[in-house]
Amino acid sequence: MITKSLHLCEKSRTNDVPLDLQIEILNRLPLKTVVRFMLVSKSWQQIIRSKSFIRTFPFRPLTQPPLRFLLALCNTDDQTGRINCSFFSSSSLSSSSISLSTTFLSKITLPLRRQLPYPSYYVNGLVMIGDIICNPSTGKTISLPNGSTYDTCFFGYDHVNNQYKVLGIPEYRRATPNHYQVFTLGAKPKTWRYIDCDIPHCGWSNGLCIDGFVYYIASTHTGMCVMRFDLKSEKIDIFARVSDEMKPSILKRSKTLINYHGKVALAIQPFGPVRSVDLFVFEAGKHAYKEKSFYNLPHLPLRIKGVMNHTGGIISTPSDFGSEVSVFHHDIKGASFKKMEFEVVAKHDWLSASNCFMGYVESLMLI
Repeated sequence: MITKSLHLCEKSRTNDVPLDLQIEILNRLPLKTVVRFMLVSKSWQQIIRSKSFIRTFPFRPLTQPPLRFLLALCNTDDQTGRINCSFFSSSSLSSSSISLSTTFLSKITLPLRRQLPYPSYYVNGLVMIGDIICNPSTGKTISLPNGSTYDTCFFGYDHVNNQYKVLGIPEYRRATPNHYQVFTLGAKPKTWRYIDCDIPHCGWSNGLCIDGFVYYIASTHTGMCVMRFDLKSEKIDIFARVSDEMKPSILKRSKTLINYHGKVALAIQPFGPVRSVDLFVFEAGKHAYKEKSFYNLPHLPLRIKGVMNHTGGIISTPSDFGSEVSVFHHDIKGASFKKMEFEVVAKHDWLSASNCFMGYVESLMLI
């Protein structure tokens, strides 16, 4: 009935509404509503599937948008042994939040059996878990193509061309100039492409995507460096070098690359329950410098997730979600901690593969 009414409305009124106003209206609607509107007419379908509309969706105000989280909570299916992943989005985080309401988005089954150490990344509305790229808003997935030779992979988004890409890095012993691979989501044919890189290296950290570049720490023949992959030109170069003083910490401690006010930063912490975190910032062509240390953390195994740009507070989550799913906010100005629980039905069998991502937005890719 609703779809029929929309058809009649569109047929009689669309021609009277300027195209730019139609786009403006669609841009401000929830993703699932926009997907339904694709059934209304071919003209709306063309608008919604256009590259320009996908690039600008959803509408983003000029002011700093409220911070939302994406939960990816995993458990094992007892019958098949495969991993199920349920996605939830959170309400916006505010300074007064003590709990965060959640909205169920979708549930997918990964082609992975039992608990495995595999990477998971979130960029601009899409998640990559192992060899699967997923739109959590719709539950649609796509597998990475076969024929890869990588040992480590990273996920990034080119906002200029509205393209999602996966970079595959081989083992160091096989790191010849033509063994680096790139996969572009939505490209035809669906295949890996080899790219040239004259700096043999292997990855030592997670990947971090900032403004069309993917950064990661790697070992090269000249020492440990922060590598930079330009998602537009598909060129790999050395962004900065790791000082000799930092190397023991990188090799022996837990490390996470994070976005620190638009800069590449490395959070280093001891394994297990920690009470402090050291934050190092990298700049192009320079050695890292120690920005600050965070002390008096809760005596818990924590994973540093990032920094809130408007307050500078550090966000972390427990290494394992159990009877509760929560996030910690460390106010570095007042040196205080606040624990916020997500309003979601917790399970004791959530796997450590479960994750929490900052800055969730909806995407029209994979709908």
